[in-house]
Amino acid sequence: MYRVLLIDDEPAATQALKRSLAAFEEIDVIGSYNDPQKGIEAICQRMPDVVFMDIEMPGLDGFMVAKATEHIPYHLVYVTAYSEHALSAFETKVVDYLLKPVRQTRLERCLEKIKALPPLTSPLVDSEILVSDGKTTYRLTQNDISHIESIGRYQQVNLTTSGQRKFQLQTIVTEETMTNFENELGSEHFLRVHRSFIVNVSLITQIQREARNTLVSLSGVSQSIPVARAKVSLVNEYLE
Repeated sequence: MYRVLLIDDEPAATQALKRSLAAFEEIDVIGSYNDPQKGIEAICQRMPDVVFMDIEMPGLDGFMVAKATEHIPYHLVYVTAYSEHALSAFETKVVDYLLKPVRQTRLERCLEKIKALPPLTSPLVDSEILVSDGKTTYRLTQNDISHIESIGRYQQVNLTTSGQRKFQLQTIVTEETMTNFENELGSEHFLRVHRSFIVNVSLITQIQREARNTLVSLSGVSQSIPVARAKVSLVNEYLE
């Protein structure tokens, strides 16, 4: 069984594709999203096997979504009305490129191609960390953590939506130091953007300039997070 997500800013397009995919017993459509930012969060939190995604979308296009989620193992299929994007598409981890309207026979060939690919492997095992609040110790993966904030002598680990559901908590307050978190989480998926903040870079959706300050927005997080001047170029690299 393949767990599938659909991302397209046009609701009619996701509905049509969902109807077409319903003909395949091995497909389980676990969600469809018309907002690419919510699509990024869904990929990071729900860990699908396959993502069918449009390219031209407002705010974040399909290439930007693919870049933001390139550390997540899934098979990417672009579904677009424009053939001129094909060359750029295959510079990403795309496994197929479908033109709208998608014919059922073409969809069958796409799924056969996916079935012939090696099984997906998850990188999460190496990213697990243990966090204690003094009473309980939690085993967290990178997808459980949205960002970490320093609050005096303590650090507050803010959980993603999926992490909140898993642990029935929104935050975990711990005496673990920011330096230890940096070392344990590594720099591939997490970045200390400020002396008081470490963020999950896969959730970064935009960078804002306000007066002389730089802020980042994270998917699913209402507050904007400050970025130290020395870290601005690093943050920009994650969105390139």
